[in-house]
Amino acid sequence: MPEQLTAPRAGLFTTLEVAVPLTGVSIDADVSTFCARVTVTQRYVNRESKPIEAVYVFPLDEGAAVCGFEAIIDGTLVVGEVKERETAFKMYDDAMEQGHGAYLVDEERPDVFQASVGNLPPGKEVLLKLTYVTELSIEGGAIRFMIPTTVSPRYAPPEDRVGMGRPDSETLNPPLAWSVPYGLDLTVRVATAGPVARIESLSHPVSISMTGTAATVTLSQRDAVLDRDFVLSVEAAGLDAPRGWMERDDDGTESVAVAFVPALPDASAPAEIVFLVDRSGSMGGKSIAEVRNALQLCLRSMIPGCFFNIVGFGSKIDPLFPQSRTYDERSLAEASEHVAGLEADLGGTEILPALKSVLETPRHGSLPRQVVVLTDGEVTNTDAVLALAAEHARDARIFTFGIGTSASHHLVRGLARAGRGVAEFIHPGERIEPKVVRQFGRLLSPALTNVRLEWPGADVTQAPSSIPPVFAGGRLLAYGFLKQRHSGSNLVRARLSADAPSGPVSWDVAVDATSVPTGRTVATLAARARIRELEESPAWTKLRGSQQSARKASAVAQEIVALSTRYGLISRETSFVAIERRDTPVQGDTQLRRVPIALSAGWGGLDQIHAVGARIVGAPPAPSLALRARHVRMDQSFESSMAGLESSSESAMAASMDFRVLFSRVVPAAFKRAGSEPPAHMPPSPPAEEALRIRMLLLIRLQRADGSWELNDDVAETVGHDLAYLETALDDLTAASREDRTAWATALALAWLKDDAGEFESEWGLLAKKGRYWLETHASASGGARRWIADAARTLRS
Repeated sequence: MPEQLTAPRAGLFTTLEVAVPLTGVSIDADVSTFCARVTVTQRYVNRESKPIEAVYVFPLDEGAAVCGFEAIIDGTLVVGEVKERETAFKMYDDAMEQGHGAYLVDEERPDVFQASVGNLPPGKEVLLKLTYVTELSIEGGAIRFMIPTTVSPRYAPPEDRVGMGRPDSETLNPPLAWSVPYGLDLTVRVATAGPVARIESLSHPVSISMTGTAATVTLSQRDAVLDRDFVLSVEAAGLDAPRGWMERDDDGTESVAVAFVPALPDASAPAEIVFLVDRSGSMGGKSIAEVRNALQLCLRSMIPGCFFNIVGFGSKIDPLFPQSRTYDERSLAEASEHVAGLEADLGGTEILPALKSVLETPRHGSLPRQVVVLTDGEVTNTDAVLALAAEHARDARIFTFGIGTSASHHLVRGLARAGRGVAEFIHPGERIEPKVVRQFGRLLSPALTNVRLEWPGADVTQAPSSIPPVFAGGRLLAYGFLKQRHSGSNLVRARLSADAPSGPVSWDVAVDATSVPTGRTVATLAARARIRELEESPAWTKLRGSQQSARKASAVAQEIVALSTRYGLISRETSFVAIERRDTPVQGDTQLRRVPIALSAGWGGLDQIHAVGARIVGAPPAPSLALRARHVRMDQSFESSMAGLESSSESAMAASMDFRVLFSRVVPAAFKRAGSEPPAHMPPSPPAEEALRIRMLLLIRLQRADGSWELNDDVAETVGHDLAYLETALDDLTAASREDRTAWATALALAWLKDDAGEFESEWGLLAKKGRYWLETHASASGGARRWIADAARTLRS
C-alpha cells in the first residue's frame, strides 16, 4: 500500500515539518530571432540550526546548452567548471567531507537536472546561477519560447525500479507537494530583426511593453506558482526568411548557424496512420479531454485512400480495430464514437511495449506508415523509447503531440526526432486546430529523400552531421564549425537540397562574413547539437548500464566529454561543480533536505480532486546522511506510488471540455436528434469569436470521410439557416437528386467557412481542400463546383 502525502502545512514546512531551503526562483531571458539566452537563479536559505545539504530536481528546456554555473555566498563568487561526471561527484563529496562549500549541477535527462548545495551553514544564503542558450522553434509563423518550471511525476516500468545506486524511478521523481513556499519571478526581453507584431503568453498573465523591434515581458503576478510551463508566442516580420549568423571565438575559430524555412509544393498522398493514444492515469482530467478533441479533428483530416487505427495504451494495449481499416464513412463513424468515450483508465504509462507493438505490426500494403503519438510524455525509460523509434525510422515516421501543462519535452521532441517527424505541443487553452492541420499537412505530404546540406566555398564540420527531415513552414536550423573558407570570399554559403516527388528542390542561405562579431553562442549551440546527436545514437544508448571503464573507453563517450569540456557544457557524461574553500569548515552532521516540487497543474485531474479535500499519493522526503554517494538511502521508492496513482480512474477527474458539450452551446437541438437531452444547466454564452469557432468545429465534425456534407438540420443550423429554406433554394436551382443535395450541402459548408470563418482558414484549410475535391468530382455537369459554391454564398447572405 503506497504511502500518502497530504497537502503541506503553511509556511516553509513540508509534511515532515522541516524547513524548505529554496526560497525563490528568478529567470532572466533574452530572446532573439533564432535563440534565447536564459539565466536561472535559485536562492537557498538555511533557516535551521544545523548545516544542511539542499537537493533540488528541476527542469530545463530539453535543447538547452547549459554553459555557465556560479555560486554567490557572503558576497563571494565561486565559478563552476565542467568535469567528467564521476570526477565532479568526487570533488563534491570530498569538499563535503572536509566541511567546505560544495555546489553541483548534473543532468539526469536532457530536460531534468539536479542542483546540490552542500554544507550551507545556519543562517546563510547562497545564490546558484545557471546560464543556458537554446534554439527557438517557429510554429504557425510565430516564435515559441518555452520555460519548464516543474518535473511531472514519471511512471517507471519495472526495469527502472531496481539496480545499483538510486534507480531512475527515484532519481526522476522528487518529492511532491500541493503547494511550495517558493515562487517564480520572470523577465523576458525580446529583440527581433523585424518589427514585433504580437506577443502573448499562452500560459501565464503577463505585462508587455513594446517598442518597434523590441519588447519586455514580465509576469503580472510576482512569485507565480511553478506548476506549469511558461509559454510565450512572438509574431514578428521576417521570421519566414532564411537567415544566417556567424561568430568568432576568442581563439579565432569561426562558427555559423543557418536557418531554412522551406516552401514546398502543396501535395498530399494517402498513408496508413496509426494513432497511439496515452490513456494512463496521468492523462486524466483536461489532458484526456484535449486528446478527444484533437483526435476528432485528426479523424476528419485524413483523405480518401488512407488506412488507420487507434491504439490506446497504459498498462495494457487497447486497439480499436484488429488491424488498420480503410478510411470511409463507416470506419469514421465507429472511430468517432470510440474517441468520444475515451478515458484515462488504462493504468501506468507503458509506452515502450505499445510503441513496439505498433512498429512491429506489418504495414498495410505499400502505403507509408505514419504513427501519431498523443501523450503527456512522463516516463523514466525515455532512452529505450527513442532507441526503438530510431530502429524503425526507415519503416515508419513518428509525429507527436505533447499534451498538458508540463509534458516531457525530451520524450515528445526526442520521439519525433528519432522517428523523423515533428512534435507539436497542446498547452491548455491553446487552439488545437492549427496544430492538427500543420501535423497532417506534414504527414500526408510525400517524404523528401536524399536530404543534404552543402557548404560551397568552405571546409565545414557540420552539426548535426545528419540533416533532419524537411517540412513546409517549419524552421530547420543547422550549424557548422568553419575549418577554412576560401580567401577573398565575403560570404559563407549553405545549400539545402532534396529530392521531391515532383523533382529536385533546394534552398540557399548566404552569410555576410566581412565583419564577424566575437562570441560563443553559435559555437555553443553547434556543440550542443552534436552532443545531442551523439547521446541519441545507438553507439551511446547501448552503453547505458555498462561499467564505468567500458563507457569511458568508448569513442562516442570520449567525443561527448571532449565537446563538453571544450565548450563548457553539461551533458550526460559531464557535470558542473564549484568548490568554496573555507577558512572555517563546517563542523557536525549535515542534514539532507530534498526540495519538494509543485505537482503539475492538471496532472491526472488531481488538482480538481484536491479542491474538495483529496490527498495525493507520493513519497515524503526523509532525513539522511549528507554525502551524495549515500543518496541511495535518501527516500522510499517512488514507483509503486506512481503506478497506483496512474492506475486510478475516478470519474471526477474528467474535465467538462468534451466536444459534445462545446457543440451544445450552439446547437442544443442536436442532442435531442441524437436521442439524448441537453445538459440541465447550459454554460453561459461564449464570446462572439469563440462562438464562431465552436460553430466552425461543429461543421468540421459533420464532414463525412469523403469530404462531403449531408444536407440535414445540423448543417442548416450551423450555417445559420432553416433546413426548409435551404431545400427551397436548392429546388429553385435544379431538380435536386440525392447527389445534388449532398453537393449543395458541401457547397454551403465551404461557402460558410470562407465567408464567415475566414479568419480561421489556417484551421479548416485542409478539410476544405478535401471538400472542394469531392465537389469537383461529383458536382453535376450543368452546375460545376465553382457555380455551386457561388450560389451557396449568395443564398447564405440573403
